[in-house]
Amino acid sequence: MSAQKRRHTTTPRWRTASRVFGLIGLIIGLTVGILAPAARADDIAEQDPEGALELAQRYAPIMMLKAQEAECDQDGEPYGPTSIDIVLDNPEVVLRQVGPGNPVIMNAPGASDLFELGQGFFLDFPGGALQPGCIYETDYRKYSRDRPTTVYAHVVKQDGHPDQLALQYWFYWYYNDWNNKHESDWEGIQLLFDASTIEEALASEPVSVGYAQHEGGERADWDSSKLERDGSHPLVYSSAGSHASYFGSALYLGRSGSEGFGCDNTDGPSNRLEPEVVVLPDSVADADSPLAWLEYAGRWGERQNGPFNGPTGPAAKGRWLEPIDWHEELRASSVVVPSGDSQATAVISAFCGVVEWGSGVLISFTTSPVTLLITFGLLVALAGWATRRTTWEPVAPLPLVQRRSVGQILRLAGTGHRWTTRAMLRFGLVYLPAAAVVAVVGALLSIAPLLGDLVGVAGRASGTSLVLALFAGSIPHLVALVLVNAMMAAHLGRADGDEPLPVGAAAKLAWSERRTLGSALLRASVIVIVLFATIIGIPWGIRQVVRYQFVAQVVVLEGLDAKASLARSSELIRGRWLHTAVVLAIVNGLVLVSATVVGVILLVLVSQLPLWLFSVLVTLVSALVVPIGAVALTLLYGDARAEKQGAEPPTAQIPTLSSGSR
Repeated sequence: MSAQKRRHTTTPRWRTASRVFGLIGLIIGLTVGILAPAARADDIAEQDPEGALELAQRYAPIMMLKAQEAECDQDGEPYGPTSIDIVLDNPEVVLRQVGPGNPVIMNAPGASDLFELGQGFFLDFPGGALQPGCIYETDYRKYSRDRPTTVYAHVVKQDGHPDQLALQYWFYWYYNDWNNKHESDWEGIQLLFDASTIEEALASEPVSVGYAQHEGGERADWDSSKLERDGSHPLVYSSAGSHASYFGSALYLGRSGSEGFGCDNTDGPSNRLEPEVVVLPDSVADADSPLAWLEYAGRWGERQNGPFNGPTGPAAKGRWLEPIDWHEELRASSVVVPSGDSQATAVISAFCGVVEWGSGVLISFTTSPVTLLITFGLLVALAGWATRRTTWEPVAPLPLVQRRSVGQILRLAGTGHRWTTRAMLRFGLVYLPAAAVVAVVGALLSIAPLLGDLVGVAGRASGTSLVLALFAGSIPHLVALVLVNAMMAAHLGRADGDEPLPVGAAAKLAWSERRTLGSALLRASVIVIVLFATIIGIPWGIRQVVRYQFVAQVVVLEGLDAKASLARSSELIRGRWLHTAVVLAIVNGLVLVSATVVGVILLVLVSQLPLWLFSVLVTLVSALVVPIGAVALTLLYGDARAEKQGAEPPTAQIPTLSSGSR
């Protein structure tokens, strides 16, 4: 044995013990060897190895991996299915035994060294699984250089199912860079045949295919439109980082163990890989076999707690010898997050981010609890400092045009008066038509794949569905938002003394200005979109977004036309840009967080809720919280007008930009 593959100092004791009992072991081993076959009696791959290889090569999957723009790019997929040989006999990989200090048993373990080792052992790669940096990607590129993309095939029949045959493909990935980070990852798919032999399978086609996804998976009929194929080769879209296998290019939502908790992304562009195939038997009896690693029951990666632990190998999985049972438990579909900038999509994106953030916090607490606690303490102190920078004394919402501190605006928006609360609830009803649009369009999009199956065309997102999703999301919500702001402005700004304008009259007044409001909204949108489209104009686009915030209030309360209302809104915010931006960020942030928290709770608790219905419910939640932002924005408008008229603020405000920084 080479110096790189020397065993730990405790290893000679193992050898001494083995020599003491060697003769007894030899006798027992010979007896067992005579009485027991080398493989399962129904190991059909062993009975027909040429047929098994032909079958495996005929249906070998084509891997579609999310393209990586640059090395160590977190949005793409840096790894690919590869041969397990990249970690076997590797001088930078060590074998450890579970115990105090997890001692090193040997360096560069090979297949024969892992043969029949139990669960108390694990491989350890260079780097830290919880803080990967770029080392795993760099090492993978180094180890896999000049090696072909490889998948492992396993042809198996389950006891009790004589007329069904499963063709499994197992994918080995060097590192799993998802919410549950860990060294090594075993994923795969399987095809089912109504056949009792490999010969019968070669003379027919699969009837069904199942794609593994986390603890569960998804199935499809072989002739389903959602299954993309190149001839007899199924296309497998591997989720970036988690390597879960999907039928298409999209963003997928997972809210359970079988789906995975978080979001899987297979969205394109994708790199296409056509792997070589290595056929595996049901079991291996010879330690000198190059496939002896199949009998290793330990972990294929660094030992960690819970989801961060290295995985076990294929033969340790239940579906290895019970493929039919596993296939029957697969889902008929996965939840696809629709295209379009809808509020529901924003909530789902927030859910994905929260899960990822929570995983990061757990990792940080595991690796550096003191740093995490100090950071949390600093954030609390910063929040306390910001709170003390303003006054929270009660102030009346009327008259509208008067100076108010940030704290007073936030307090009024959050608590309000009895009539303000009623108005907010009624104005929020404007979102009901938006919810209806979301329901209709969302339902159409949700049944598109089914319709595609019925007519024999792919039911995937097209240009039409993208436009529908956008219409169901952004446009109705934006129109509703402008109308709510206009109605709230009329309600508070057209008050008669201490009494606000009645809700009905306020709604009627806002509706009478609908053409001007629409024209102003269109003008502002075009200006901002053009600025953002130029890339270099993005800072000016952000500037204009803030400067146009009072357009609805100006149109309703000052009677200006579309063009003049944009100029007037900019004039009111001139010299107060930073102040306005900070208040808007706080208010809209609180409103968004409130709606998102409710939406995320709904998303998690009601996991079987159709996505289109979830979109409707999120829209209705918006009807309750968006008017809070309208109150704050209208009060901020009143504060700006009062300042322009020379009124003094009640207390020191959040610092504003000087005139030269507008």
